[in-house]
Amino acid sequence: MRAHTKAFDLAVRLAVAAGTRARVRCRREGGFLVEAAVPGDLGDEAHRAVLAVLAGADRYGHRYTDTAQAVWAELDDEREQPQ
Repeated sequence: MRAHTKAFDLAVRLAVAAGTRARVRCRREGGFLVEAAVPGDLGDEAHRAVLAVLAGADRYGHRYTDTAQAVWAELDDEREQPQ
């Protein structure tokens, strides 16, 4: 699966799991960043679903402030290997 297709697929699944909107951005160094707000009242089942989606990323994390929480996932460009 191409990186941009994978990024948008991950964004859709993350939005459904979190019950919010997800945003996809191109990273300056290549690849994609997917971010989604996470409600403070996210239940256990939804929490597990969000974690399962994030597991498909190359890197992921969680940001929070006093007023908001968000998760992020990075997907690298897939480079073709010379044969």
